[in-house]
Formats: sequence, C-alpha cells, structure tokens
Amino acid sequence: MNRILNVRSAIYDQFHSSSSALPALSQRADDFAAYYTSMYLIQDTGEAVQNHMLNDFSSDPLRAYLEFWGVMQAIIIQQDAISELHRVVVGRLPAKTPNSAWSQLRDKRNTCAGHPVRRTRGVLATQRAFMGRSFGNYNGVTYELWDAGAQKPTHPSFNFRQMIDGYDKEASQALSSVLISMKAQWP
Repeated sequence: MNRILNVRSAIYDQFHSSSSALPALSQRADDFAAYYTSMYLIQDTGEAVQNHMLNDFSSDPLRAYLEFWGVMQAIIIQQDAISELHRVVVGRLPAKTPNSAWSQLRDKRNTCAGHPVRRTRGVLATQRAFMGRSFGNYNGVTYELWDAGAQKPTHPSFNFRQMIDGYDKEASQALSSVLISMKAQWP
C-alpha cells in the first residue's frame, strides 16, 4: 500500500498547489465530490490495510474471519475509488486485464469472502466455496472449493501479501496516470 499512498499524496499536493485545478473541477459539482470522496477513501483504506498487514490477522479465529472480510472489502472500496478518480481526472476508467493482481483480488474476494453457496456467473460449472475459521494468514490463505461434479472439495491457497503487493504496483500505476493528467490539465 506504500506505492498507492505515495502517489495519492503526490496527487493531493499537485491539486492543492495548482491555481487552476480547484476552479476547473469545482465547476463540475459531481466530479468535484467524486474527487474528494475518492481521495479520502484511497487514503483511509490504504492506511487501514497497511496497518493491518503489519499486525497480521488476529489469533482469535472468529475475529480473524471478520478481519479477512474487512480487508478484502477495503481493497474493493479502494479499487472503486481509484477507478472513479481516474475517470474524473483522466476521462476514462483505468485499463484492467483479467489476469492482473487487481482482477485476482476481486475474484478472490468474490470466491472467498462472498461465500457463494451456488456460484454460476463467470465459471464453467457451479461452484460452492467455504472460508474456514482457521484460514491462515497474509502469507497463505486456504479455502474450500467444490466444483459441480467433483467427488470431493479442493483446498486452494494463495499468498495474500504477494497479491496485495502486486495490486499496489498496478494501482499506483493507475494513480500515476491521474497525476500525469492532472499536471497536464492543471499545472
């Protein structure tokens, strides 16, 4: 989350040091609100996730279970805020590829934190997923996955810390595009 927070700070500094940014954006009331809301959400979610990653998940399995859902949801909120900020300043949503860390996090959230008892959208066969109370930590999260026709469940795992780090790199690039566009529009 360091990269995201650093570029977000540079965007904030650029906006507030520009004599033309505030007058230009304040003429578009909804975009003005989107800018400020997005900036707050990017910072709040980034700092919260960054702080949580330093401490890892609680040793209490029920608390850790809720923490996992919260971290995943915070990242989704942050992604939506970055997309909206990009739309307001650059004029379009950031490009996302299906195999990107950004997309993988959304998919894992929908698979794990969403606990689909019958997932059919975007998969070849019906899936059912379950996230146990002792799922692991940032270095390894394991969940249970049933695919239609399977005789027994599988237990996929992923390195959550590595996935978040990859997302941090990708999302900071989207924010860098915002900063570049902002400097060009509002020097």
